[in-house]
Amino acid sequence: MRDVIVIGGGPCGLAVGLALQEQGIDYLILEKQAIVNSIKSFPVNMRFYSTSDRLEIGDIPFLSEEDRPTRHEVMRYYRSVVIRQQMNILTFREVIGIERMKDGFLVRSLNHLAKEEIFEARRIVIATGIFDHPRLLDVPGEQLPKVMHYYTEGHSYAGRSVLVAGGKNSAIEAVIDLYRNGADVTLVHRGATVLQGIKPTLLTDIRNLFEKGRIDFYPESEVTRILDEQVVITTAGREIVIENEFVFSLIGYQPALAMINDLGIRIDPETQIPTFDSETYETNIKNIYVAGVVTGGITNKVFIDDGRLHGPRIAAKIAGDLRKL
Repeated sequence: MRDVIVIGGGPCGLAVGLALQEQGIDYLILEKQAIVNSIKSFPVNMRFYSTSDRLEIGDIPFLSEEDRPTRHEVMRYYRSVVIRQQMNILTFREVIGIERMKDGFLVRSLNHLAKEEIFEARRIVIATGIFDHPRLLDVPGEQLPKVMHYYTEGHSYAGRSVLVAGGKNSAIEAVIDLYRNGADVTLVHRGATVLQGIKPTLLTDIRNLFEKGRIDFYPESEVTRILDEQVVITTAGREIVIENEFVFSLIGYQPALAMINDLGIRIDPETQIPTFDSETYETNIKNIYVAGVVTGGITNKVFIDDGRLHGPRIAAKIAGDLRKL
């Protein structure tokens, strides 16, 4: 039986593993896909707004060509950390259940061959992030194959009519990239503007697109129905029909609540923030911790910059508990 199993091999889960490793604590990270898989799903040409030093984990320097690294540089950095530090991680192990035992927890997982594997640990750290669970528009037609909740690149949509729903950084980045790749782009946002709260690096480009009429923008509007060749939106108190071939619903992501609920961790119904000690990150269930983006629920207030700092606190608490035994 291990001291700790960390669920999630994103940057924050890796930071927890490094902190445990530094304390000499026996740990195992289980990641359902590849390491930092959420970053792998980011737009291909994305450049992070965070500077490289704010993405570092385990006091391992991250050097990039520019202050703000590219997606490729970030993936290479975390990959090299795992290899060089010989971290104890198993990828393509999807956790499908956690059961409480007398002296710890039994973790059931499926490997890449869909075969079950079982692990045991005295403590659990949930660092699953939120990117694997997109928030839904919850409208008729959202299940159509033309609707996507992740954006990687715009090349495939040259000459196509594409609607983007959302108003945060991910949606604006997609709109700009789609336009640059020759798509006919429509942006629909519930708010009155998208020019507040987005990255400064996006602000000039999206403002120019608006001012020059290069994209169709519907503020204070909602998608109400998605059809095979059209999208119906409500704007200014009326419904209009837009010719459409593809939809990117980029309205945000949320924690994997099923696992957290099953463990008995209390969750705020509005923010979806789990209950945890702000110093140790231990939840209301003894020996179960949370780390990283999942601690922010749907508030979008916790990013890699902050979540990577949770690991040392968790490791210090566990190390203290082990010394008492």
